[in-house]
Amino acid sequence: MTVYYTADLHLAHPMLARLRGFDTVAEHDGAVMARLRELDADDVLWVLGDICAGGIASMAAALEQLSSLDLPLHLVAGNHDPVSPMYRNSQRHFGAFAAVFASVQQFARAKVGGRGVLLSHFPYAGVDRDPGRSFEQRQLPNHGQWLIHGRTHSEQRRSATRSICVSLEAWGLRPAAEDELVIEMGRGSVA
Repeated sequence: MTVYYTADLHLAHPMLARLRGFDTVAEHDGAVMARLRELDADDVLWVLGDICAGGIASMAAALEQLSSLDLPLHLVAGNHDPVSPMYRNSQRHFGAFAAVFASVQQFARAKVGGRGVLLSHFPYAGVDRDPGRSFEQRQLPNHGQWLIHGRTHSEQRRSATRSICVSLEAWGLRPAAEDELVIEMGRGSVA
């Protein structure tokens, strides 16, 4: 069994499909799902937010695609996930997400290489590269613990000291395995 981490799937999201170099949403979603289908049934996948474009139709399409995976899935909700507590009435979507994910939460704790880490969609406070849409109230303060996160859509895996981004862009449109995160943790400080 291997634990994998990923973020920012953005299934059924036309703009992200184009930004990632795909001509159609179907091509994008097919490429993302093909990488997820490579995981074994005894693996575990943590999705750190943004499974879809944010609308109900996009949510339904993303959940349908993810339900085809034959492995345990966990979600830390992101700003594009209608189940996120940042949205009024988000609880009405919980049943749809609970049918696909073994757990759905806003933040989580996990062990990576024996170390306790935090899991969040958002990078540490002060790191978000989207000044037009601040989510500071959702960002954790950096008190020195490792954070695994998404959101940045950067090709850089390290976004701050003791912080690793698992957005698809940082890992060649594939999830990051726990042992890969351990290697990143051993690389020292961000320059």
